[in-house]
Amino acid sequence: MDTVPQMISTKDLAYISDMFGWNYQAYKQIQHYIHEVQQEEIKEVLENARNLHYQHMLLLLAILNGEEYEDDCDCETCDCDDVYNGDNDEYEYDEEGEVEDEE
Repeated sequence: MDTVPQMISTKDLAYISDMFGWNYQAYKQIQHYIHEVQQEEIKEVLENARNLHYQHMLLLLAILNGEEYEDDCDCETCDCDDVYNGDNDEYEYDEEGEVEDEE
């Protein structure tokens, strides 16, 4: 099935919630290790993995919101294909790489 039905079952919702949780946990762990690693090549691999999990979270949220998800970059000047650009972090991280809560 290529399209998401208008209504999903509670079992499907629970599984989608689990998938989001798995991706979010992986995203947070990878974010932590990005701040720990010194080698740029390893950082780049970790950033690609982090971006992958972030894209998966966006896809799952789009499914839940009934929206169409586009994973293509809109800019014409770069060669990126990621929705999330790690250089423009919109979050503040503590020394352990965890996202700090905004108050």
